[in-house]
Amino acid sequence: MDPTVQVALYGVAGTTLAALAGVAGTVFGPLLAGRQSARVARNGQLRDLRHALYLKALAYVEDVEARLDRISEPMADNRGFASTVATRGEITAELRLLAESDVLDAWVKLVAADIDLAYRENYDDSLRHGNLVGGNEPMVRDVVSAVANFRQAVRRAVGSDSL
Repeated sequence: MDPTVQVALYGVAGTTLAALAGVAGTVFGPLLAGRQSARVARNGQLRDLRHALYLKALAYVEDVEARLDRISEPMADNRGFASTVATRGEITAELRLLAESDVLDAWVKLVAADIDLAYRENYDDSLRHGNLVGGNEPMVRDVVSAVANFRQAVRRAVGSDSL
């Protein structure tokens, strides 16, 4: 075959490949971009759901701390703080569905410590007669530690140290 014909064929083949690549980019480019933007939107929605859930859980933590104050501080408000955001069971169910594992683990430990303290508050005669529990009481320390650990896990999950 004549070398000039070969060069011409190579030129035609190169141009054809470039045209096919352009057509493929035109066809598949928007599809890939749409898929990527849908993924980003889903991730944003999940992040927003998690943040709202973490706020609900932190409101519940305020209740736990109010109960701690009520049974350990002589000047605490006896009424405490009653969160109406959600129940512990609702928050737990949502956390099991949406939360990152370290947040869920910290929540489970917080709930266990809170239940132990609530049981003692409700069934210990000395607490029902107005006697205070000291801050060095192991159950109180467990709850305080669990609260701090939960807050720290939420901070890490949210990516913020200002919570």
